[in-house]
Amino acid sequence: MERWGVVAALPDELAPLSASLLGARRVGRGPGRAVEGKLGQRRVVVMPTGDGAERAARGMREFLARHDVSSVVAIGIAGGLSDDLQVGDIVAAGRISNGQGVVPAPDSGLLERVEGLAGLRRGEVHSHAQIAVDPVAKQRLWEQTGRNVASVVDLESASFARQAAANGLPYLVLRAVSDSHDEALPLDFNRFRKPDGSSVRGRVLRFAVRHPSIVPEFMQLRERLRHCAARLAAL
Repeated sequence: MERWGVVAALPDELAPLSASLLGARRVGRGPGRAVEGKLGQRRVVVMPTGDGAERAARGMREFLARHDVSSVVAIGIAGGLSDDLQVGDIVAAGRISNGQGVVPAPDSGLLERVEGLAGLRRGEVHSHAQIAVDPVAKQRLWEQTGRNVASVVDLESASFARQAAANGLPYLVLRAVSDSHDEALPLDFNRFRKPDGSSVRGRVLRFAVRHPSIVPEFMQLRERLRHCAARLAAL
């Protein structure tokens, strides 16, 4: 039976998909926390890699070294760059960029299989070193990347793409929009990141507790993440 791999940066981005797997069980050892089960007629193994470009690359290498898969689908949330995207829209990456050389292209056959599904757009994913926290930053990135329609920004997709290609595996990236091009995040999450680009969630929560005025927006963003993860799992 064909076995696919599904990765995301954060466990929350994978939770609804993991919950939908039939006969789900943990596989492998160590901190990878991979879960394998059946989805339709396909075996699927899912694992969070960690957030940020460096951790995503390292986690993806470990994932592919431990698990024999025929294809890889990378999922997760992203910020909208173009004004044609709304919160909850899903972008299938036809192109991925990160300003550091050519990123291997997603598999055309996998793209063809998902095109036409409701709520999905083919577009561009730009992986940036910093989280785009406000409309000014998003506008700047949109202009720098060519002002393309259905453009989103994330941290990890270029890392996922390069590791999949290095292993000779076809891959697909699906990103759900958690915040639109004209929205600001409730705080500058870049302040709470380690040198490797990963977030320190405990520091974020402590900051929110000390600044209760941002808690409603913070909780709204969390609910959006859950909504996006559910939409990705359904797709």
